[in-house]
Amino acid sequence: MKKSTVIIIPQKEYNENIIYKKLSAAIDSLGGLGNFVKKEDNILVKPNFLSPSEADSSTVTHPEVIRAVVHLLSDFGCNNVKYGDSPGHGTCKAAADKLGLTPENTFGAKLTPMNEEHYTEFADGMTAKEFHFTKEVVEADAIINVCKMKTHALETITGAVKNVYGYICGLKKAAGHVKYPNASVFARMLADIHRCTNTSLHIMDGIVAMEGNGPGSGTPTPMNVILVSSDPVAVDTVFCHLVDVNPELIPTNAQGAAMGIGTMNADEIELRIIEEAESGSYRAAPAELSAIVSEFGNPEYDVDRVKKKKTFLSRFSSFMTGFQRKPYIDGKECIKCGICVNHCPVPGKAVDFTNGKDKPPVYDYNKCIRCYCCQEMCPKSAIKVKGSKRRKS
Repeated sequence: MKKSTVIIIPQKEYNENIIYKKLSAAIDSLGGLGNFVKKEDNILVKPNFLSPSEADSSTVTHPEVIRAVVHLLSDFGCNNVKYGDSPGHGTCKAAADKLGLTPENTFGAKLTPMNEEHYTEFADGMTAKEFHFTKEVVEADAIINVCKMKTHALETITGAVKNVYGYICGLKKAAGHVKYPNASVFARMLADIHRCTNTSLHIMDGIVAMEGNGPGSGTPTPMNVILVSSDPVAVDTVFCHLVDVNPELIPTNAQGAAMGIGTMNADEIELRIIEEAESGSYRAAPAELSAIVSEFGNPEYDVDRVKKKKTFLSRFSSFMTGFQRKPYIDGKECIKCGICVNHCPVPGKAVDFTNGKDKPPVYDYNKCIRCYCCQEMCPKSAIKVKGSKRRKS
């Protein structure tokens, strides 16, 4: 039985030169960069640029990790490399500027706006038969997914599987939450994105992760690892073990495995860890899951560990929406900016300035589809999800 390999890179600080060396050893252990890209390929490096945010917020992929990836591609001889994301709020350029990414420090990789829509039909889709991708995704011969280790209100965690939703162009993301209205069916749509695109390698920035009210308003917490694999489900599964979450409870894992984009079975995952050799170089050595969890695991990581209710209808309809956790606004933290209102995808708005713009917006829970776009985009951490914090006791 062929196993999916996940490489664990121990790393406590954001240092591009060291990350570059360790990442090079990790990819060599997976057969080398040539297993994933060709020198002449049109390559897209896809970080997590949720919104224009400071690097130390852990909202976005850290620039030192992004630079290490494009540095590797440059040294391999790839001359047609772009990097970018379609942020939920703000622009790709604003996100890159906030992180200090410039033409001078990205080794020839070009920032691309990711704002031009390209309609794509997918006849083989198990759940999604069409996508509104950005032009860059459709044109890419290979995509490297450089995701961030974070919690997520809808899918519990966001990592390698979820990060590809940034392939969808702009406001079409909001429409997707209406079309795929619960965690399971949304996860199936994400799996179809993986099946439809040329995503060849997954690199998860977990040096400093985000716990709690993620993916945009949580708390940075050190996990001291980078995870690397060609299997997105396996990457997210290792993430789950590190934070003491049953991988089977994560919709993106369960649906991703069921749809054949990867494995969440620990017996089908081979682990290797990057170690320093006597020469000062780095190499990959076999590792056991129990040892990795013992060394890098955080059972106190603030993440929802409550099993979601499942019904036959939950996969096909929004019937169970009324039973799911509700977002709510902390009036003391709200600055009345209206970003939550603007990002609500529901026709007629499930959150609006019902009491006037001088007061915090108000939810109509009869309309709310529990997509948590409002919570995800709130710039002041004023929107939280009831019952979302479940620390290990």
